[in-house]
Amino acid sequence: MIASVVEAVGDQPVRWAVALAAQGLTHVLAEVAEEHKAALLPRLAPAIEQTGLDLLLALHGQSRPFALNADEVAINTYLAKAGVPFQRIVQGLRLIRRHWSGALLDLADGHQPAAERGQLVREVTEVVNEFFDASVDAVIADYFTQRQRLLAQRIADQRIMITSVVNGDPVDLDAARRTLGTDLTGHHLGLILWLESAGSSPDPHGDLAQALREVAAALGNPALLTLDTDRSTLWAWATSPGSGPRLPDGLPQTLRGIANDVGIAVGRPAPGRDGFRRTHLAALDAYRVARLTGRPEQVTVYDDVALAALLTEDPERGRWFIDEELGPLAAPDRATTDLRQTLLSYLDHGGSIARAAEALYVHRNTVVYRLRRAEDLLGRSATDRTLETHTALRLAKVFASCPASGAGPAPGRPG
Repeated sequence: MIASVVEAVGDQPVRWAVALAAQGLTHVLAEVAEEHKAALLPRLAPAIEQTGLDLLLALHGQSRPFALNADEVAINTYLAKAGVPFQRIVQGLRLIRRHWSGALLDLADGHQPAAERGQLVREVTEVVNEFFDASVDAVIADYFTQRQRLLAQRIADQRIMITSVVNGDPVDLDAARRTLGTDLTGHHLGLILWLESAGSSPDPHGDLAQALREVAAALGNPALLTLDTDRSTLWAWATSPGSGPRLPDGLPQTLRGIANDVGIAVGRPAPGRDGFRRTHLAALDAYRVARLTGRPEQVTVYDDVALAALLTEDPERGRWFIDEELGPLAAPDRATTDLRQTLLSYLDHGGSIARAAEALYVHRNTVVYRLRRAEDLLGRSATDRTLETHTALRLAKVFASCPASGAGPAPGRPG
């Protein structure tokens, strides 16, 4: 390359440019963080020299369509991987620009005859500005392309790693920490966030991101690991090295500011790699119950719906079980629903009529009457097959608020 530039502009200008590039390298290195110098030095020296040679050609009217040279691309790739802000890169380019501009203007200032200096300065300034504007634009564009590529690769790697852990596949803990930025040996709390009607939101991702920030703030854990499964559903994990992130009692009230169509399902805190998987599956179960029951609460906590989650894993067989155990007591009309609720309260309170009446805000005689009616429909005493009856009543309460077809499926593997 040097030989071709010498042929175009002469040996002396090239020698001058090479020497000036060496000085520029010293100035740039003085601004480079110590941890990056060893990696950047082999690329910076030829990149700055090439910049000077290209500028010489431009000054001699032989400029070509601007493109980054291989060393500049390599520097951008390294800086993008290292997460160096592009503002720092622009600062470096401005430093080089000032260095070359100052040296060229000094030469122009000594040009003879003096009458030509003004025109020469204008021409030099115009060429230098145009050259470095194109250089800055190209570097920034390439940097952001590199960052986008690295981000896409990081998300893909995280997706693969998370899928492996959730599937129960063996994973290397150190590799997982590097890929996820999360220590799988810590304590984890899984969450699912979703939009009930993503189509009605102009920015579904923004709505979920805002909801996630609210949850993170409520948990006191701003650095949540997240994974988008589709445009309306988000998986998340809060991880801590201590006894484990827990759900504050007042979280539903804290989250009232979130849009009403954002739902949040919360798993059960669990430790270690298996806990990462377990709390996520619990959050998925809470999500499924929330969708099945029409999400009566904005926040659905697994511990509150664990039995319902277990019983509704197969909705069709669950409905069969209700019909087979309760018979006519499974009818959907209001009167029969009241009978089921009374019998459920009675069993929930250990067979105490007084406590059931207090919980239902009715007279004890009303409870007695309803229990008799319920037993008539059951065709047996409420104390016969107590476990099966109690389970069927709980399951019927879950299904009572949803259509026979059930709700949509829980989000599966991320796409």
